[in-house]
This record gives sequence, C-alpha cells and structure tokens, in this order.
Amino acid sequence: MDFLLPKLSATMETATVGRWLKNVGDTVKTGETLVELETDKATMEVESPVDGTVTELMAEAGAELAVGAVLARFRTAGEPKSTTPAKPAAVAPKAASPSQKPAAAPATSRSAPPPRLLASPMAKRLAGMHDVDLGTLTGSGPHGRIRMRDVLAAVDAGAQAPASAATTAPSAAAPRPLPADAEPLSPMRSRIATAVSLSRQTIPSFVLDRWIDTAAVARARSMLGPDLEQSGGVKLTFTDFLLQALADCLAQSPRMLVRYAGEGGQPALIRSQSVDIGLVVAVEDGVMIPVLRDLAGKSLASIAGARQAAVQRARSGRLSQADAEPASMSLSNVGRAGADRFEAIIQPGESSIIAIGREHEKVVPRAGGIAVSSGINATLSVDHRLIDGVTGAGFLGNLADRIELGPWSAH
Repeated sequence: MDFLLPKLSATMETATVGRWLKNVGDTVKTGETLVELETDKATMEVESPVDGTVTELMAEAGAELAVGAVLARFRTAGEPKSTTPAKPAAVAPKAASPSQKPAAAPATSRSAPPPRLLASPMAKRLAGMHDVDLGTLTGSGPHGRIRMRDVLAAVDAGAQAPASAATTAPSAAAPRPLPADAEPLSPMRSRIATAVSLSRQTIPSFVLDRWIDTAAVARARSMLGPDLEQSGGVKLTFTDFLLQALADCLAQSPRMLVRYAGEGGQPALIRSQSVDIGLVVAVEDGVMIPVLRDLAGKSLASIAGARQAAVQRARSGRLSQADAEPASMSLSNVGRAGADRFEAIIQPGESSIIAIGREHEKVVPRAGGIAVSSGINATLSVDHRLIDGVTGAGFLGNLADRIELGPWSAH
C-alpha cells in the first residue's frame, strides 16, 4: 500500500524529509514513528498507519514533497510480494543522425493540450477569493508548484500597485530586489507570517472581553499546589486552572466545539468529538502550539502533566503527529510580565482563541461600594462564520463563573 504525505497543519503544502527511522525491509507497527518531517509548523514525527513491512522509501533525507505525494510503500499481512518491476528512469530522446531525415509533419496537426497547472488546493482557494490568475504566477514549490505564499505575495503586490490602468498591456514585472540591509525571515518567522496572513484574510472574526476575578484560583493553588507537587512531582501553575476551566466550559458548550471546512467549495462545519485545546508556547524567535487532547473531566494533576509534556515538545522543536490535528480552541496566556490585555489571532483550521492578560489589581464595584480586585482580562476571538455573539458571550460568562467560583478537581 502507498503511504501518502499527510497534511499536518491547515497551512501545510509541502514538507521536507528530515530523517527516516525505518529502512526498507523493516517491520513496523501501527503508531510506530516512521519518519521525521520538517513542516510549516515544526519538525514532526510521523507514525506508521499500518502493521507491515517497509518495501520502498520514496524520498531521501532533504527532499521536499507536496502533500499527497507517495512517501513510502508497505506490504501488509496477507498481501503478496509485488512482482511489478521498478519503473526505469526516464531517458532523453536520441538526437537524429545526419543521415536520418526528419519525419514529415502530418497534414493536419492538433494543438497540444495546455500544460497542467500545479497549485496546492489552498493556493487555488485563495486565488479564487482574490481574483488572482494562477497562470501568471511562478511557483516556489517542487516542480514549480504554486503555493499559498505565492498567491499571498501576488495579493500584496496587487494592493501596492497604482490604481490607474495602464494604456498598454503590462509585462511581467521583475521582483524588486531587497534593500541591502534586509534580512531574510527565519523558517519560524516565515511559518508565522504565512499562518497569520492566512488567518486575517480568510477568517472573519469578532472579539469579546471580560474581567475575571482570580482570588479563588489563588486560594485553591496555595491549598492544592504543595500536595500535588509532593505527590506527583508536577508544579501546579495558573495555566493549569485555566485549562481545566476551559475544558469544563467547552464540554458544556457544543456550539463552540466546531471547525470550519470549505476546501471542496461547499461551506461546512466539523464537530469535535473531544475537548482539545492548543497551548501557545513561546520559543526562541516565535511560538509553537502543541495540542492537549481530550481534557474534559481531567484532574489538575493530569492536566499539569500534559501541559508540562506539551511545553517540552514545543521548546525542543519536536511536535508529535497528534499536535498537527487542529483544536477547536487555543489558549494564549501572556503570564506575569506581559500586557494587561491583548487580542490573539485565530489559528487557521480552528474556530477560536482566548488571550489571557497578566494578573493585576483593579478597582471594581462591589456590594454598593468599591474594592480592589486581583484578576485577568480574558479576550475571546471567534470565527463568525460558525459562532455568533450570543454563543461566544455565553461561553465567556460561563468561563468567568467557573474561574471565580470553582470547584477544582485536584486528582
């Protein structure tokens, strides 16, 4: 059977083979790591989809492949050995000798079919949205394949072009050279630039904001933290309380557990069957977003362990294949040394993200008077194609009540 290069993120169009962990002739089990791929998100470990034997590796380390290309071939249990000989390498046609006369052209010749246009599905979709002629673009992918970044560059160039129409047919403009002091973006920043540009251009979102008192969380953390650290060896953080509260509220809000799907031209939604939350982790020169899976009903101890493992994966630059599947929501917690409030950008493939500002004191009305309260600003960004303001506001209100009132499940 053929194992095709999977799409490991919403913005992934190609991947580079990093390191094969299996060789031809090796047996593999389902879920066993087969290869490391360098994707638009991170270096990811890709697992075998079947039990079987590796019969062919279709690309060497360093090769760049498009999504859907054959990555490897397996022979599964009960499948006979293939007797089909390997295809010979393409041979260039021989030049005609001087004594050979060229064949006469036929009396009537049919026009050759137009060359096939190589473009990723995401590039085609963006081109249709922005009225970009793919035939005018030069692809930066393998074999000239047009990528999403090529269409985005054309859109940006069109926005900067003068509005007046030219009197003569325009010729293909050569790209402007970069200034002498320009520095190329790192792979990490390039991935971020592509993702946030795609989000801003394709996800119509709105923002909701709520102040949430965190005194109850501080008390619970001081009571539960030492015991959990001593018994489980995991330090309990404020983020763990946020994750448990988010998971519980998402489990009770099925309208928030959706993702948009429109690749086939037919707008649709996908309902998540589990509560999965992406965690934005700051790393050198950028961020990574590992995903914590199936958090509904999980204890603080279990969530703390999963959060710690996710942060380690992100900071080592090696996300797992499970991190590639999108979550319904992501959490970005700026921590103590950040801004009081900020808005986060929804990840392509997801429907919402919540941004948590630093914990700080604020004067609030209380019982007919005023008081100083310690808390956070929670800012929820939502994909309006799927979720309306009433649903988002109701979710944010439930989250505020959950954080302010508890209860918390420690074990």
